[in-house]
Amino acid sequence: MFFNRQKNLNIGERKMKKNRLIFLLVLMLYFLCPLVAGGKKEAVQIKGKLTIWADDTRTKIFRDIGKEFKEETGIDVEVTEMLLDDIREQAIIMAPTGKGPDILVGAHDWIGKLVVNGTISEIKLPKETIDKFDAVTIEAMSYGGNLYGIPYAREGVALIYNKKLVPKPPESWEELLIIARKLTDPKKPQYGFIYEHPFPYNGFPILSSQGKGYIFGKNPDGTLNICDIGIEGFVEGAEIYDSLIEEGILPPEVSWETMTGLLSHGQAGMVISGPWAIPIAKSADINVGVIPLPTINGGTPRPFVGVPGIMVSTFSNNQALIREFIDHFVTKETMLLMFHADPRIPAYLPAYEEVSDDPILKAFAESIEKGIPLPNVPEMRKTWTIWADAMAMIASQKMEPLEALRQATEQIKKELECK
Repeated sequence: MFFNRQKNLNIGERKMKKNRLIFLLVLMLYFLCPLVAGGKKEAVQIKGKLTIWADDTRTKIFRDIGKEFKEETGIDVEVTEMLLDDIREQAIIMAPTGKGPDILVGAHDWIGKLVVNGTISEIKLPKETIDKFDAVTIEAMSYGGNLYGIPYAREGVALIYNKKLVPKPPESWEELLIIARKLTDPKKPQYGFIYEHPFPYNGFPILSSQGKGYIFGKNPDGTLNICDIGIEGFVEGAEIYDSLIEEGILPPEVSWETMTGLLSHGQAGMVISGPWAIPIAKSADINVGVIPLPTINGGTPRPFVGVPGIMVSTFSNNQALIREFIDHFVTKETMLLMFHADPRIPAYLPAYEEVSDDPILKAFAESIEKGIPLPNVPEMRKTWTIWADAMAMIASQKMEPLEALRQATEQIKKELECK
């Protein structure tokens, strides 16, 4: 009798041990599994705190998101305000010491440097979640074929026109030139068509329109090959740029201050710029419209696309909390909250659909649909400088486009220590 009872107790103990082991295994899997987010699940209460680093533009909105997140999950969120460039550089230094953030808020072109330094980790999202983002934003936030950031907005340039000077926007490049010639009078001064240059960012849609150039080629693994420089391929676009200056449509150099000054004083018919120029025009009571730049000699202008988003520290000990935050972040409600606080085109398409009836927002979105993500490698900084110098030589009529771009290509390779 005693033996049978002892036997039953032993069996019960083994069952309890087995159940305990299963529970511990499930708990370990939850906390040690790779960072996978985006799945729909019931809200859970997990104690802990997340630290987010953001710049002054985004600190308040992430604090608001943090309050909502705490109400939903019980997890505290501390948002530290920093200078934008300091976020990236300090994360590289501080994250390995355990004093860095759990989440960084920044630009997609940080990713290459942060990945190479081992500062941020891959983020896995279900395909059905990835498909809800604009494709170019996912490309921008990826490195070597892996996703390293969650995009929340997208931005690039388009053609902004003054409705008083240009009542009907151009439907072709030829029509744009006709309007520009008619309105341009440097003595006033007034320009029918103008943009900041020779720095190549704003004018890149013209350079890229003929479809033969690229900044960096790609390696088989999808990473950028910094020694495969393709800016010489922009020569046809550079010749169009050169002709605008030769004809006097564009002055040889235009600063941001000059362009915005002309725009705000009603002395610019059309400009190439981004959404950041719209408040300047509106504050001066300039009624503007926006359209994608028309095709140029049959080619589609392709602007650069910038993508802000969030990235996850490799060194964070709060991966389970981060998963919860990403699930909260990747929702239409949170993305709309981001938009209303900082009105940039939402990268998350369900949120964009809610605000796409705004004609200016829609035009910028259409402009960057075929855009090219800014290269997300640190070598781009040196490339910009040399490339801009080459464009300045073209603008000042000191060098022909092919010669200037060919020389710039060699200089970039030398600067990047390419063999």
